Amino acid sequence: MTHDNPDTVLRLQAGVAPALAMLAGMQLEVFTHLAAGPAGASELAARLGVAEDRLSRLLYALVTCGLLEMRDGGFANTPEAATFLVRGRPEYIGGTHQLLSQLWHADLQTAQSIRSGAPRALHDFVTSSDEEMTAMLRGMHQYAVAAGRDLVKRFDLSGCRSLIDIGGGSGGLAAAVCAAQPGLRATLFELERTATLARAVLADTPGGASVSIETGDILMAPPRGRHDVAVLRAVVQVMSPADGARAIANAAAAVRPGGTLYIIGAGILDDDRLNPPAAVLFNLTFMNLYRAGGSYTVSEYAAWLAAARCGEVQRITLPTGSGIIRATRLD
Repeated sequence: MTHDNPDTVLRLQAGVAPALAMLAGMQLEVFTHLAAGPAGASELAARLGVAEDRLSRLLYALVTCGLLEMRDGGFANTPEAATFLVRGRPEYIGGTHQLLSQLWHADLQTAQSIRSGAPRALHDFVTSSDEEMTAMLRGMHQYAVAAGRDLVKRFDLSGCRSLIDIGGGSGGLAAAVCAAQPGLRATLFELERTATLARAVLADTPGGASVSIETGDILMAPPRGRHDVAVLRAVVQVMSPADGARAIANAAAAVRPGGTLYIIGAGILDDDRLNPPAAVLFNLTFMNLYRAGGSYTVSEYAAWLAAARCGEVQRITLPTGSGIIRATRLD
């Protein structure tokens, strides 16, 4: 059986250039510089300190992509760009360009990772420089903050007095929950070096003053004390199945009986491994970045949670394709 046109091939090819144009706009902070209103290419180029002829190509491309529009004789942000890509706005996610650069670079290595049998864009938390780690933390920070807001919006945490954010990177999730629920105290549990780098990010984040820091390794031992809620966000997906099970067991040990454990991440798959598409595709990214990380199925998570004395497992898939698994500590 033959097909007349390479429609799917061409559609996938066409999706790359708009994403890279958006990335360039984020890196140059084009959208932030247009926050005050429309500007011509020459004016905007002067603000950015770049050549007008080169910048104008990007500006027209961003109009085509739907992130800019022509208005009053110049270029202006669309409502979506004005909401999410202007630095200083509450919903700003433009700072994720550092993370996107790393992830998309990793995705370009998929064939090489398969041929070599090893991750060709290895992200090694031990050997990465402080600059690389800081870029990763800041790149993931807005995603962490958004995850905290999602948690508060989708689940009733009003009775929660204590939350621990395990492997939480910048602590953005814990800070966002604290900002939404005054009186709640949170703890960021992280490796010592990551915790040190996270302090500056937390200090600039609403709710960050309510987050204390505990250092440790979730694969070696549980955190100290018991909490009403424990969160593992984007943690298990960077681990092997055995390490993921161990991390969940140690996290559950930090939850009081009747308390709640949340697992949040891009790598939560249906049992058929075909959905959600984001988790399927992130499985390739994880292969390029980590020696043993991957997307895992709901059944795999449920088995690890049962072994950790957690039940009443609930799974939510978010519009982005990321997922949340909620479980209750039984005893």
